[in-house]
Amino acid sequence: MWTALSSLVLGTVLSAAPAAASGTGSVTLPLSDLLALHEQQQQRTDAPTPPPVAALVVKSQLKGRLSGDALRVEGHFEVEVLAGDTWTEVRLLQLDPDTYLTALPSLDKATVAPLGGYLSLVTREPGRYAFDVGFTLRPPATGAERQVQLRFGPHLPPVPLRLEADASAFTVTEPPLGGSEGAEVYPRQGALRVAWRTAAEPKVARQAVRPPLEPSIPEARATWVSTLEGKASLRVRYALRLDREQPLELTLPEGYHLERLLLDAVPLAPGEPQDGRLRVRVAPTRVGETEATLEVVLTRDLGVFHLSGRLNLALPRVSWPVARLQARAHFPSVFNYRREGGSMEPVEESAPDESSSDMPLPGKVLRFRQYLVAASAPTLELGYSVDISQSYFR
Repeated sequence: MWTALSSLVLGTVLSAAPAAASGTGSVTLPLSDLLALHEQQQQRTDAPTPPPVAALVVKSQLKGRLSGDALRVEGHFEVEVLAGDTWTEVRLLQLDPDTYLTALPSLDKATVAPLGGYLSLVTREPGRYAFDVGFTLRPPATGAERQVQLRFGPHLPPVPLRLEADASAFTVTEPPLGGSEGAEVYPRQGALRVAWRTAAEPKVARQAVRPPLEPSIPEARATWVSTLEGKASLRVRYALRLDREQPLELTLPEGYHLERLLLDAVPLAPGEPQDGRLRVRVAPTRVGETEATLEVVLTRDLGVFHLSGRLNLALPRVSWPVARLQARAHFPSVFNYRREGGSMEPVEESAPDESSSDMPLPGKVLRFRQYLVAASAPTLELGYSVDISQSYFR
C-alpha cells in the first residue's frame, strides 16, 4: 500500500511540475501528508461536472390587448434552473420607466421581482419554475399617435406578442394588422414595438350614431366623519353618466381642503382650485361605456365640540344636475343632533340603508337625502347638545 500511494503522489507531484523542470530525484513525505494528497486527488476525480449554463428559459408566451391609453400584457414563463447550491438570476424583461408591473407570482423556493432594472427570477434551488406576470406599457407622450416598446432581458430569447385590438376603435400602425383584431407582433432588434391611434369613425356610420348623451349624475353619496376634536372629513362619490370626455366643475365649500380626487379609482391631478373652483375632464373608463365614478375627499376643522352648539355643513356644488343625493353623518355619540335647516331632509331610521355594504364607521349615524339638485350646493344645519339619556341624574 505504501508503494502504491507513494507512486500515485509522486506521479501527481511530477505531473503538476512546470514543463521546464527535468531530472530525477526522490521525495520523502510523512504518512499524514501523503493521505491528505491522496484524498484531494480522489475528490477531484469524483467531483460532478458543472452544467454548461446555470438556467434556461424553456417556454415563454406574451399576450397583449390595447386600451385607450396603454398596452396591457400578460406573460407566461417556464424556467429550468440547472445549477444548485448557488444563487442564480434569470433576467427576463427590461423594465423601462413606462413599464408598470400589475401582477407578480408567489413561488416556492424562488422569487420573481424587479432587480437592477430587470424583471428577474432569483433562486438557489434547481428545478422547473412556471409562473405568470402582468404589466402595463404606457406611451411616454399623449397625442393621436401612441407608441410603446418592450425590451427583452439578456436571458430571454425574443418571442412574438399575440396582440388583440378592436379594429373599430383602434388603428394599429406598427406593425400593420391588415384590419384583423388579432395578430402576431414579432420583435425587431431585441424589442417589441407597437404603435396605434384611435380609429376614425367612418362617415357612413355617423348617420346611425345616437344623439349625444347629456352628461348627468344619477346618484351621489356623501359621508361626513368627525372626531370629538372637530377634525372632519367628507367623502363624496358621484355616479357619472356620459358617453365621451366632458368638462366638470366643482365648487368646494368654504373651509374645506381637497385631499384626493379619483376617477374610477385612478388619482387625478387637477391642480390647485381657483377661487374654490376645481375644473376636471372626465370620461368613461372604456370606449362605448356610459358610466364612471368620481370620488372627492375633503377635510375641514369644525372646531372643538362644546356642551351644545351648531354645525353648518355643505357639499360641493357641481355643474351637472344630480338626480338623487344620499348623505350620512358619523358624529360623536355623546351628543344628540337635530336638523335646524338646510336643503337636505332627514331620513327615518327605519328606512333601508342602501350603503350598508360600506365599511362600518364609528359614532352616531345621521341620514339625509335630497332630490333634483341643480346649480346649487346642498347644505345642512345641525344643532347638538349633550346626550343625557343614559344619565342617572335626570
